Amino acid sequence: MKIPGKYVVLRDDRKEADREDFFRWRNLEEWQYYDEPDAPFKPISRGAYQKRLKERKQEPKPSILDSHMWQIDTIAGQHVGWVSYYQLDRQLGSAFIGICLPEEETWNKGLGTEAITLLINHLFQEMELKQIKLATWTGNQRMVRCAEKCGFVENIRMPHRTPFSVRGEPLERIEFTRKIKPSQE
Repeated sequence: MKIPGKYVVLRDDRKEADREDFFRWRNLEEWQYYDEPDAPFKPISRGAYQKRLKERKQEPKPSILDSHMWQIDTIAGQHVGWVSYYQLDRQLGSAFIGICLPEEETWNKGLGTEAITLLINHLFQEMELKQIKLATWTGNQRMVRCAEKCGFVENIRMPHRTPFSVRGEPLERIEFTRKIKPSQE
C-alpha cells in the first residue's frame, strides 16, 4: 500500500536497499539520542547488524492488527525514515504513532509533519480510530512542534524512566492525543 502526499509517500513494502539505510541510520548518534535519551549511544558493526536481521526473520511477525510500519520516501524516491502505529486498541478505537527521520538534513523541512498527517488521516479514515496518541520527551522539541502542528494536544506529562538524559537534560515523558473531530465521524 502507498499513501501519497505532496512531499512524501508512505509505503508499507520494504525494499532491499532499505537495509543499507537502516544500517547507516543505526550508526547515527543524534537521532538515537532523541529516540532514547536515557540510553548511551552504541554503534553496531556490520556483522552484528546481519546477525540481528537473521534473528528477526526467525521471529514471528507481529500482527498488522497490533502495529504496522510504513517507510517514508520523498516524492523523488529517497528513503528518509519511517512512521508506525502500535498499541492498537480496537475496542477504544485508539493507537499510538511514532516517526523517525534519522538524518539531520531531513529535519525542519516539513517531511515529518506531512508523514504524520498522512498516517493519522489513514488511521482515522481507513481504520476508523477515534483517537491517536503520540509520546515523546520534553527535550525533543521538533517532535513536540510536529505534534502541535498536526493537531495533537498535550494531555499527560510524567517522569521518565530516569530523571536525566545521557547529556544531562531533565527528562519528562509527554503524551499527546488527537481525537477525531465530530464532523469527521
